Amino acid sequence: MSLGEVEKKVLEKIKPRREEYELLMNAYRRIEAIIYKILNKHGIEAEVTLQGSVAHDTWLSGERDLDVFVLFPKEWSIEDLRNKGFSILLEAAEEIGNYNIRYAEHPYVRVILDSVQADLVPAFKIDSPREIRTAVDRTPFHTQYVNEHLNEELRDHVRLFKRFLKGLGIYGAEVRVRGFSGYLSELLIIKYGSFPKIISEASKWKAPVFIDTVGNTRIFKVLRRKYPESIMYVPDPVDPLRNVAAAVSLYSLATLVIASNCYRVNPCIEYYYPSLGSLDIDFSFIDGRCLVLVTVESDEFSRLPPDVLWGELHRVTDRAVKLAERFGFSVVDWSDWTDEGRIAVIGLEVDECSKEYPKLYQGPPYYSSKRVLDFISKHVFRGSIGPWIRRDGLLLALGPRKYVSIRDLLIDRSWEYMVAPHFRGLTPRVYVLGEDPLDILDLMDKDWVVGFVFKRRDWINCCIK
Repeated sequence: MSLGEVEKKVLEKIKPRREEYELLMNAYRRIEAIIYKILNKHGIEAEVTLQGSVAHDTWLSGERDLDVFVLFPKEWSIEDLRNKGFSILLEAAEEIGNYNIRYAEHPYVRVILDSVQADLVPAFKIDSPREIRTAVDRTPFHTQYVNEHLNEELRDHVRLFKRFLKGLGIYGAEVRVRGFSGYLSELLIIKYGSFPKIISEASKWKAPVFIDTVGNTRIFKVLRRKYPESIMYVPDPVDPLRNVAAAVSLYSLATLVIASNCYRVNPCIEYYYPSLGSLDIDFSFIDGRCLVLVTVESDEFSRLPPDVLWGELHRVTDRAVKLAERFGFSVVDWSDWTDEGRIAVIGLEVDECSKEYPKLYQGPPYYSSKRVLDFISKHVFRGSIGPWIRRDGLLLALGPRKYVSIRDLLIDRSWEYMVAPHFRGLTPRVYVLGEDPLDILDLMDKDWVVGFVFKRRDWINCCIK
């Protein structure tokens, strides 16, 4: 399918220029030479390879990331890979000069060379996906599959789809995003053959979504048993019992479906490049609303793998939402953010910051005699309004609230939601936008704050033709 004017303009911006290719490949060759020098020094035979979007040639202009996989002998044990293999990469990184250690299934090293960021990843050199022993072992097979199925035109369509997903904020399979990975994006373009076609198909999706990438619809049942929590199923052509879309959340799926519907009505540049807006919050815009930020700080956050930190933060946020609702605050929206260094933030919007009206308590059914008497006794002694029997037969009482203020609730009962291992015991600070100083906003991600406060993304306006 041919591209429209908007797609052509975007493609001009996102297709890498020759000098960008040269920058990345020069950096790769220097890193490759250093790693081979260290391998020869220790008498170890291994293969240095380039993987990921640069190897697939589906990367976007402005990106400066390399995935360098060092494939060690498959006869090694996993302990050899994690210890001996990692030490080789660490020694190479020390010679490069600017590096830090990262963690996934096993440690890897991130280095910076001439503004290029490269992840040095140890893996096994295997002959078949059936020999996979660690999650990263299948990556070279992904590269082989993608390069066999993409031509130059399709690579541009992948670039468009990736930029579209990035603009929507749903690109990436990491816990922070729970969206569409680069490999999943490539598989979908390979499956449907163009960017316009995937937009057309995605506009009709309804969970659970199954995309047959292996020519075997029966595998859907197998994947559903293996991944019962997934809302989207895309078998990996390299390893069909693996669901490439396992990370995709209902939020990410719904965002893509709605945005695809809107895009078909009115394509515009805002899908790809949304405006971040301004952090100069117009207080008239939040007048009458209750927007609460719960912040915690810890030096431990910087030592955690990002996926672990975000996973714990999501758990804490979920518990905070449940706590607020249990005490009668209706949670309109919630979100969270961390700088992955020291600060973590929960954002809650609730119907009211202060609940002056008494809480409505519903008693047991009229025929539960013992429980009815207990309910009446409790509320009479408490000084509640009622109890009374409403016209629909319900036994009700209006009683005092334990917490009138959302701020007091989140401070006094922080132990109920600060339950994740690296949050337990931390003391949160609670800010109400419009009531408290906003200096804390300067430490947060601008896009996250604007999205939480204003909510309507630029592309939503494009839904109106």
